[in-house]
Amino acid sequence: MKSVKALLTLVLLFMLCSNKNALAEPQKNKDITGSWEGALSVQGQSIPLVFNINSDLTATMDSPAQGATNIPIESVTVDGLEVNINIAAAGASFIGRLTLANNEIKGHWLQGPNKLPLSLKKAGKKISSVVKRPQHPLLPYEYVVKEVKFKNQEQNVELAGTLTLPSSTGKYPAVVLISGSGPQDRDQTVMGHKTFLVLADFLTKKGIAVLRFDDRGVGDSTGNFAAATSADFASDVSAAVNYLSSHANVAKENIGLIGHSEGGLIAPIAATTSPNVSFIALLAGPGQNGNEIAVWQVKTILKATGLSEEAANAGSNMTRALNEVVMMNSDSTTLTSKLMSTYERNWQALPENVKSEIKKIGGGKLSQARIKELTSNWTKFFLAHNPAAYLGKLQIPVLAIHGAKDTQMDAKQNLKKISDALHEHPLHRVEEIAGVNHLFQRANTGFMTEYAKIEETMSPKVLEIIGDWVLKVTVEKQ
Repeated sequence: MKSVKALLTLVLLFMLCSNKNALAEPQKNKDITGSWEGALSVQGQSIPLVFNINSDLTATMDSPAQGATNIPIESVTVDGLEVNINIAAAGASFIGRLTLANNEIKGHWLQGPNKLPLSLKKAGKKISSVVKRPQHPLLPYEYVVKEVKFKNQEQNVELAGTLTLPSSTGKYPAVVLISGSGPQDRDQTVMGHKTFLVLADFLTKKGIAVLRFDDRGVGDSTGNFAAATSADFASDVSAAVNYLSSHANVAKENIGLIGHSEGGLIAPIAATTSPNVSFIALLAGPGQNGNEIAVWQVKTILKATGLSEEAANAGSNMTRALNEVVMMNSDSTTLTSKLMSTYERNWQALPENVKSEIKKIGGGKLSQARIKELTSNWTKFFLAHNPAAYLGKLQIPVLAIHGAKDTQMDAKQNLKKISDALHEHPLHRVEEIAGVNHLFQRANTGFMTEYAKIEETMSPKVLEIIGDWVLKVTVEKQ
């Protein structure tokens, strides 16, 4: 999901110490060397942060819940008791003040329009944020690994990826892995989990060639991610299929697509335009249109933060109203003003108790970041897109699975709509998998805050379902 650099000017007012002699003396810069830990509260979710500061004030930041370590810090400045940490890579900064005990820094995390309270406490020793990912394969691999590049001639985009082959001889069924929303690398690295690396390793060991690639504008791939829609990403997938079709070790008649989340929206689009696609697997893919998905997600998240049913409904209704403005207005010059007036009108109509609840989690105004998201090409396409229109055209086998503990997609509703849209086929499989979340990890709550804490990257049961089904649909054709 883009970093923005901004110059921020902030005036902090602090209580003066009652010791007049201490005030008369100039404050000396305090030593803040060491590890400092704290947690941001974002929409009811706790996001731990760790700052590791060296004696020369060089530093790095870790976000263990997101699986991110050694994030570079642009600068650390100390002026008396005041501390300013600039995390340019995240478009963020932390401004705080040391307590007299010199073991806590109280202040605020600033990122875009957001200003969140954050207190850091000094740890006794350097904190290790290394997370265990036992399913990540280790070198040497038991199969052939090739770094490849192929071109989307239609849009002049060069994609870079990794092709894994069971061996360098023979022909094998093959799949293209399609990542979910946001700019993703070829491994679909999420919260420290390399989901596509694990999936590719498993499938290749079962005798299936796998191509995974960096999204356009990500890693070694060219192109502009921010300006693209799901339809554009589908054309990149078609280019990947064309590449596999001409590969000496790929069985041209047995090429399929496996898409996760938004990748499950992209796969049917690509399958309807690429004659060489012979099957698709949708992992937590949508059956509903984007508007319904967005409204459901907002209500689910708000309820998870502890908001009342009334406040959660208000938030989801606001989302629906804004989405409808986007879908009904093609004039980009007036879209922003219409979004702002729609938000204000709906906000003013809310009861005071609901306003109070929503304000506590940062609501109450339409931020520039939200406006930018709503007016993007991607959002306009996503909200209006109806997956059934493409699923209904398919005459090839389809696997569609969702996790019963998915809190990002409504498993039952999406699976039902996928099933209703498909024509009869003996090799279709549509199934809700008990006990797993949106990433197909075995989970307790299914909330996003749990992803990084779970060591498992993908449930072995789910891996077996995908691998066995791919082999079944390819073997039966031979």
